[in-house]
Amino acid sequence: MRHILTKLPAYLRHLFLLIVLWPVAAVLRRTSEMYRHLWLVSERGFDARDNGYWFFRYLREQHPQINACFVIESSSPDYSKVAGLGRTVPTGSIRHYLMYLCADYLISTHVQPAAPDIWKFYHLRQIGIRPRGKQIFLQHGIIKDNMVLMNYPKLRVDFFASGGKMEYDYLTAEYGFPEGIIQYTGLCRYDNLMRNNTPCNEILVMPTWRGSDYPSGEQFTETAFFREYQSFLNAPRLDALLREHNLRLIFYPHIEIQKELGRFTAPSERIVLADWQNYDVQTLLKRCRLLITDYSSVYFDVGYMEKPVIYFQFDQEEFRRYHYQEGYFSYEKHGFGPVTKTQEELLEALEQAAGREFRMEPMYHDRLNAFFLMRDEKNCERTYEAILRLGEPGKHTDTGTPGGKSR
Repeated sequence: MRHILTKLPAYLRHLFLLIVLWPVAAVLRRTSEMYRHLWLVSERGFDARDNGYWFFRYLREQHPQINACFVIESSSPDYSKVAGLGRTVPTGSIRHYLMYLCADYLISTHVQPAAPDIWKFYHLRQIGIRPRGKQIFLQHGIIKDNMVLMNYPKLRVDFFASGGKMEYDYLTAEYGFPEGIIQYTGLCRYDNLMRNNTPCNEILVMPTWRGSDYPSGEQFTETAFFREYQSFLNAPRLDALLREHNLRLIFYPHIEIQKELGRFTAPSERIVLADWQNYDVQTLLKRCRLLITDYSSVYFDVGYMEKPVIYFQFDQEEFRRYHYQEGYFSYEKHGFGPVTKTQEELLEALEQAAGREFRMEPMYHDRLNAFFLMRDEKNCERTYEAILRLGEPGKHTDTGTPGGKSR
């Protein structure tokens, strides 16, 4: 079989395995405790730091009777902490396919929950290929832009978690999902943001990526992204500010840009160029006194902890050309901090924040409270209860066969 599979294109390989393994899964669902009433949880298959991990941890600690399994590669730097909680399955393994076909609930941070290949299975879903289990979309981050790929019916799930009231209103009004699919439960990872929140003397700089078509490799060094951040990291005024206030600056670009991290340099020993293998995002967020970002939705996480934000948006037109189109969120009207467009403005805003001892200004605090009607440690609990309300395990609007039509 392995020889046959290596010769097939990716989509056909997935389809072949689904068809071949479907009857095997049907038997295992009835005969094996490992596959019966299964909750299969994942993120991207190579990490465990997001809503998927925190929900899996919640299940293992609060509801150990649930037959839950987490999808993750054994080579992942996060593997040991997940394995310490409960059962795991290697990403893309035959056992992963069998669990995907058997599970009553498929739970993930990404668009085709717990699938052996997120985007390939997303496109297979467009032609009617679907699993039997209910699909639970925990989200990777709060949606603020017009993300067409997540509009219904392109994305079909049974539960879609929303993290904020303003986001919930936008999604229910614009994304076209049937009533009840989108629910304002909060994001699971937010529970931990409220625990042991003791900031250190650190500034976190976390810019997002610019889309899959953005220049990479040697061409990346010619982009506005590289030029602006490289100049900022090397600014004498920044180094002086860090020394004056006894601060460290952590530069952690989006995981899709991490491959270019080695191209950046910083002369100051107070600046750390942080890679994803050795630095955990949520730990960095909890440690920081202030976040500098451009368009990354990570500012919602920092806002949830009532920490100040500065937006550095030197390439607004270029960003929209390469990435998502603007949605409901206006940084100037709804943002949790000032919007800067030049290095000088950014450094001025940073100096002012340090002068306030990094306290969030009242105007931005009011915006925060308007966005988050709930800020507590019950996001996992609300998500769990919402999943239970979906009905008896195994019930679904689909027929439960590869390519089956809706009833």
